[in-house]
Amino acid sequence: MSRGTVTPKRIVVGACLLSLVGGVLAVGFLSTGSPDGTAPQQIGSNASEQYAAISGVNATRTTINRNGDSVSRSVHRVAMRPGTDKFREELLAGPHHRHNLTVTNGSVMWWRNRTSGGVQRLTLSNPNLSAQRTEGERIERLFARLNVTRGTDRTAATPTPGINPLPAVPQSGGVSGPQAGDRRDTVGNAAFAVSYNGTETVDGRTVYVLSITPRNGSMVGGFRQTLWVDAEWFFPLKRHSEWQSDGVEHAKTVVYENVTFDTGFDESVFRFDPSTNVSVEREDTPQQDFYASTAALRRVTNVSVPAPDLPSSFRLQFASRTESPRVASVGQQYVNDSMEISVSKVDGLFYPPTPDRSVKVAGQRANVSVGYTNYVSWSCDGYNHQVSGRAVAPELLVEIARSVGCE
Repeated sequence: MSRGTVTPKRIVVGACLLSLVGGVLAVGFLSTGSPDGTAPQQIGSNASEQYAAISGVNATRTTINRNGDSVSRSVHRVAMRPGTDKFREELLAGPHHRHNLTVTNGSVMWWRNRTSGGVQRLTLSNPNLSAQRTEGERIERLFARLNVTRGTDRTAATPTPGINPLPAVPQSGGVSGPQAGDRRDTVGNAAFAVSYNGTETVDGRTVYVLSITPRNGSMVGGFRQTLWVDAEWFFPLKRHSEWQSDGVEHAKTVVYENVTFDTGFDESVFRFDPSTNVSVEREDTPQQDFYASTAALRRVTNVSVPAPDLPSSFRLQFASRTESPRVASVGQQYVNDSMEISVSKVDGLFYPPTPDRSVKVAGQRANVSVGYTNYVSWSCDGYNHQVSGRAVAPELLVEIARSVGCE
């Protein structure tokens, strides 16, 4: 679904959602030599339970993008309730941002324009159709693949096979080596391995260091990632990603500092009350209908519905139609064991994420936005198109976008 449709998870750039991952120190390093002979507990074995217990997070988030020789830096102050759609982020410094404040209580989202000071207000809806795993569950599965206990300094020499980039971790192990023509199927299944590289300190807090590396770097543009996961809450306090595209080196680093957990802020944090002299543009709440198949969607719309070419591991979770006086769109969400990919086609209101670089799709300029959720957005024939995926390699999304073209 498009970021310009209805839910905050699809409206807001994934970077602001990166932080919604947790765990707890209680699952940490237990003695390997227990007097009663019991086996040591694995690190992160109850990360999802502890993550669900976090009532709030406050932090300063710094994002650094490097595209070739070009480097940009932005700083936001963020507050959020993990496991919900409630968050607040205010821009403190940085270029290329249309809005300097975004606030949502899960039902209403507000944006404040950085230049004009004008405000946009959108009523949100959430169909809760997607049986998505929580971020805590995904982190827990990541540590489960590592099987690290006390006394294990690192596992970098023997990376666990069959891991997709955080937080998407498939349930099964590796896949057979790639054959000609099956590049994207391999990427869609288990193209990555994860390694445990011991502990370090970030923002004065102990973190577990995890490295995610490609099994075949040429498949995913050399995409690799390092995570510094808080040892108490299993919250990624730092993430560094690197990849190549069209011969250009790209990197993105996200760091959370001045972090406090369970701060007890009340619901007023997630409300926004504009001044009486500020113009407020109220967006109509779109009406959404959901369908079990693309064929069913095509029967009820006059808009041509894209037929994206995805890896064979993906299946359609649902198709949708969204309509309001200012927006009309069709969308499809696909899932496999570990990832979700959304494809949307929008006529009208559309807020694409801030671009990090550009590529060509169907002869058109397409913007690639990299964060916790990655996006490819482009326009042609009067429609805005978008392909997005949480922790899905940008190069795979570009391939899918090219299969959609201007359809």
